Amino acid sequence: MINRRFKANRPKIVGSTDITPYWKLIEQIISESDIILEVVDARMPELSRNEELERIMKRKNKALIIILNKSDLINANMLRRTFNKLKKECEVFSVSTTEKLGTRRLREYLIRLSKKQNIKIGVLGYPNTGKSSIINSLVLRKKAPISSKAGTTHGIQWVKSSNLEVVDSPGVIPIGQDDEIRLSLIGSKNPEKIKNLELVAYKIINLFPSKNKILENYKIKEKTEDNEEIIRLIGIKKGFIKKHGEVEENRVAMQVIRDWQRGNLRL
Repeated sequence: MINRRFKANRPKIVGSTDITPYWKLIEQIISESDIILEVVDARMPELSRNEELERIMKRKNKALIIILNKSDLINANMLRRTFNKLKKECEVFSVSTTEKLGTRRLREYLIRLSKKQNIKIGVLGYPNTGKSSIINSLVLRKKAPISSKAGTTHGIQWVKSSNLEVVDSPGVIPIGQDDEIRLSLIGSKNPEKIKNLELVAYKIINLFPSKNKILENYKIKEKTEDNEEIIRLIGIKKGFIKKHGEVEENRVAMQVIRDWQRGNLRL
């Protein structure tokens, strides 16, 4: 079940006062596609799924395939549990576009479907979940632009190969302008623009099944389950120290967020 605390009721998209064109675009893509690939972040699938998108798909009777991207950043047991849970709802593929894991299997599956009948494939998801990379892996060409910055893709793109026809949206399932945690965690808001850095950093730390795991990412041997102590230890490790020996907490928080968004932290 999708996390209801982040229910998407067609909120304002960041940088825009009118989100209607964005949802019209999404509905158009869903209408014209036979299958929708919803690309989500394997580290936080509930946060990166979208209830409104899936509601429209259900109403239009479209097939859903969930793509668990960035699966290389989550341990095998967690990935297996997530995969098995989602498999009860729809078809699921775990992939890593950066490590080229699972993309071939996904492509071969879609090609088998397309041989039975011509199908159009829509690729949707929040910004920075890896939509463009998924498209590129499907058509085996670098046609869709890729960037770590939020909001890279603009306009509808039809991308074709000999066997597949894929439509790309501009990214962009709208996110509530005040939903800073979700925006930050999925990489749709750059750290420099985040107002409450510490809150977002704590949310990232709390995503780890064992908080000591995040310390391991920074090669810190000490063990603790206390968020403030984790921030302090990371600050010492990074040398983010003020004149009087205190840790620069905001600087540490920004580093944690940046490392999360760049895929440098493994669960």
